[in-house]
Amino acid sequence: MTAISKRFLIVMGCIVVAIAGGFLIEMFLSFQSGGQFGHTQRGHVVGWIGLAVMLTVFVYSIKKRYGRKAGWPKGWFRVHQVAGIVGPLLILIHAGLHFHALVPMLALLAMGVVVVSGVVGVAVHRKALSLLNTTRKQLLRQGLAREDIEDQLYDLASGEETFRIWQMIHAPMVMLFLALVITHILGALYFGGV
Repeated sequence: MTAISKRFLIVMGCIVVAIAGGFLIEMFLSFQSGGQFGHTQRGHVVGWIGLAVMLTVFVYSIKKRYGRKAGWPKGWFRVHQVAGIVGPLLILIHAGLHFHALVPMLALLAMGVVVVSGVVGVAVHRKALSLLNTTRKQLLRQGLAREDIEDQLYDLASGEETFRIWQMIHAPMVMLFLALVITHILGALYFGGV
């Protein structure tokens, strides 16, 4: 078994355990409250906290595009990754296994696709970085000037097809998820209040 397949199995195992854990916590809280946990005041608070945590993922995107200094905001990428897992887990605890309304179900499904595509994106990102580092070492051994190396690496990174395909899936799913979340929140506020 290769290191990549071991890492993949570990990540997939962690995802399954996290999902099962989220559902079990929600079931326990629903049993404790005597109804659906997501419809209780505490359930609403967990949903709002989950949304707030998930919104922090956008700080990375903003910093990456509009940051004062050029470069990759590595610390915010870690925040992006952690918030992209913790936020959905809180939302999973808020939502549970209750499939009584279409918009929340679609939002939960879209969130799942976004999370899975994010995990895939981390793998694509690591593979791209590995390729760039290998190429950088080869170009240094060839004796090229640092400026020429950076130009070639920039061209290589810009042309990375796998990463562009991944972005074409991840970004629209995020937008769909946000639209469904806004629709869910407005519907919940209109029909049920806070």
